[in-house]
Amino acid sequence: MKTEACQDANRQRSSVVALFIFIILSLQCIPLNAATVMITNERSGDLVFMNENGKTTDVVSLCNRPRGMVKYEAAGVVFVACSDDNQVIEFDVKTKKTTRVFDELPGATSLAFHESSKRLIISNEGYAKATVLDVDSGKVLASLPTGLEPDGVVITDDGSKIFVASENAGLVHMFDGNSYQAINRLMTNLRPRRMAIREQELWVSSEMGSRVEIFDIATQNKIDEIIFAPRGFRSEQLTPVDILFDQAQTTGFVALGSANNIAIIDATTREIVKYILVGHRPWGLGLTPDGSRLFVLNGLSDDVTIIDLTKKRPVRSSRTGLIPHSVEIFP
Repeated sequence: MKTEACQDANRQRSSVVALFIFIILSLQCIPLNAATVMITNERSGDLVFMNENGKTTDVVSLCNRPRGMVKYEAAGVVFVACSDDNQVIEFDVKTKKTTRVFDELPGATSLAFHESSKRLIISNEGYAKATVLDVDSGKVLASLPTGLEPDGVVITDDGSKIFVASENAGLVHMFDGNSYQAINRLMTNLRPRRMAIREQELWVSSEMGSRVEIFDIATQNKIDEIIFAPRGFRSEQLTPVDILFDQAQTTGFVALGSANNIAIIDATTREIVKYILVGHRPWGLGLTPDGSRLFVLNGLSDDVTIIDLTKKRPVRSSRTGLIPHSVEIFP
């Protein structure tokens, strides 16, 4: 009888230990800072949801040619430019449903959102203009004339300056953020695509110039440029598009398009720290809230490369929809 009792006790202890080990292993598989990754797919017309490990958790049919996307984190929504529908939609991240539609925005392409004033800046590709929209009222506040093929748009933190890049014109148009009057036109190298603001600097990717050009926002003068040259690629293959900074604005990331690389840059010294090989034609970038992982959208291989920034190397490639365009990441 004692032997049987001991065996039962041992079995119970073994079960408890096995359960404990299972719980520990399960917790190790769950990211402590879980994030929600959202990717618009231009050709398949959908929005892919992933976790920060690159596992797809949902796919939502969205609209015709969803492209630019920007988050309004406080409201738990994203705004998405639906180019072929001439719309911008407001999409609730939690319910995964469209909550509002803003019509009559032809060729909506790239977006920038100024949270304190609730203004959305929209580039209207093919219409040589950008639109300023009040998202509370849904009213158009201004139409900003640009050169041909406007793409990237940014607005300063204080809302006083708006910048719109015109690809075919080779110009960045600068507007007063209050009066909406044109202030200046900044001449770039060739085919400016996307922009990012770092302190008082405007960084502009020159897609056909194989470089990023840096302008002083106060003087509007060009103060520097970063020319890319990863080993094994010709200069015409270096077609930088998206630019992104970490939260501290000490490190910059640039998607190098046809060169199939991203560049990590010391934003203070403007030195290239490292090139990292990714998928085919990377052009969209997103950073997890803790700054540990970079999501790189590869437009011609229909996937996303996830880079561990502590080790500065790719850890996974995951399928997206067809022609991924923009990515936003919620904590």
